[in-house]
Amino acid sequence: MTFLGVELENLLTWKERLQIAVDAAQGLDYLHNGCKPPIVHRDMKTSNILLNEKMQAKICDFGISKVLSTESATHTQTDHIRGTRGYFDPEYYTTGNLNKKSDLYSFGIVLLELITGRPAI
Repeated sequence: MTFLGVELENLLTWKERLQIAVDAAQGLDYLHNGCKPPIVHRDMKTSNILLNEKMQAKICDFGISKVLSTESATHTQTDHIRGTRGYFDPEYYTTGNLNKKSDLYSFGIVLLELITGRPAI
């Protein structure tokens, strides 16, 4: 399987995979808890995680990100479901309520891809 343009079976050790997961999780934590007001990425997927020359993961592509209205806001209502099939949260898909949990669901799919070496769909 190819993840972030790298053939997992041949190039990435389990330690490197774990570090990619930790780096991406820290990036999401910053978006959700470090930014004031919080940002929901809305399109967390493997191709939106870049690796630098030291194999450090960075979250990218904030084109459809949504800023929550206040620091204490729990969700925002959206008119159009945006994101990538296979990664978006079923609750967000059915209700249109976007929240931090939507990103966490997508991150869980990314973790499954890292562990299994299989694509989301």
